[in-house]
Amino acid sequence: MNAIALLAATTGKDTIATWLRTDLVVIIMSISGGHVLMRLVAFLADQQIIQVKSRNKLDASDLSALTTGAHRAAVLGALRWGINFCVIAVVITSVLLRLSLPSSALVFLGSIAGAGLGFGAQQMVGDVIAGLYIIAERQFGVGDVVRLGPLGVVGWVEGRVEEVTLRVTKIRTFDGDLVSVANGVLRHNVNMSRDWSRVLVTVPLPRESDIEDAISRIDEVCVQLGADPKIGPLLIEVPSVTGVDDLGSENVEVRVAGRSLPVQQWKVERELRRRIAAELREMYIEFKVTEKVNEVGESR
Repeated sequence: MNAIALLAATTGKDTIATWLRTDLVVIIMSISGGHVLMRLVAFLADQQIIQVKSRNKLDASDLSALTTGAHRAAVLGALRWGINFCVIAVVITSVLLRLSLPSSALVFLGSIAGAGLGFGAQQMVGDVIAGLYIIAERQFGVGDVVRLGPLGVVGWVEGRVEEVTLRVTKIRTFDGDLVSVANGVLRHNVNMSRDWSRVLVTVPLPRESDIEDAISRIDEVCVQLGADPKIGPLLIEVPSVTGVDDLGSENVEVRVAGRSLPVQQWKVERELRRRIAAELREMYIEFKVTEKVNEVGESR
C-alpha cells in the first residue's frame, strides 16, 4: 500500500511538473503574445490616423480629400476594435483548451457566459450594428465637427470627433472635455464639416444712418477679405450683403453671407466682424462730423 501511495504521489508531482513546463508556459506566452499584438495594432492604427490628419491639413482646400480622410480614420478605428476582439477571443479559447477542464466545467462556464451575454451584450451588439451603419454610410469621421444627440439629461453634444470605433464615438468638446458616446444611443447627428460651411454675420445699423452707404462699405470689406492671402484661401464664396434682415425700433439688421471650407467659418466670421466694425466706426465718425457741421451751419 505504501508503494502504491508513493507511486501515485510521484506520478502527481511529475504531472504537475510537466504541466508547469508545457501548458503553463504556453498560456503565459499566449496572453503575452495577445497583449503585444493588441499594442502593436493600436500603435499602427494611431500612426495611420496621424498620417491621415496631417494629410488633411496639407490638402485643406480639397473637400473630397477631407471627407475621404475622415472616413478612412473611422475605418481604421473600427478595424482596430475588431482585431482586438478577435485576439481576445483566440487567447481565451487557447487558455481554456490548455487548462484541460472537464466537459462538465466547460458546460458550466458556457452557461454563465451565455447568461452574461444575454443580459449584458444585447446593448453592445446594438452599439456595434449602429457603428457599422455610421461607418458604412460615412455619416461622420475622425476630425469632423459634429453635433450629436439628444443624450438624455446631457442633451446635444457638440465638438470634434477624435475616435470612431464599432462601439463608441469619442468627441472632444470646445471646452476640452472628452465625451464617449455609445453608437447605439445616437439618434440624430449634425455634421458641420462636410463639403462646406456657411459664413453668416449680422450687422446692426442705426436707423438714422445711411443704409446704402453702409451696405456699399460692407461689400468693399468683403471683397478685401477675399483678396487677403490668409483668409482668401479659406473661402469658397466671397461673402456679400444679402439684404436687410430685420427692422427694429432702433437698429436695422443687415445680413452678410458666404461660404467657406469646412470648420473654417468661425475664423472667417471673426475676421469679417473685426473689419466691418473698423469700417463702420469710420463711417459713424464721418456721420457725426457731418451732423455737427450741419448743426453749426443751421445755428448761423
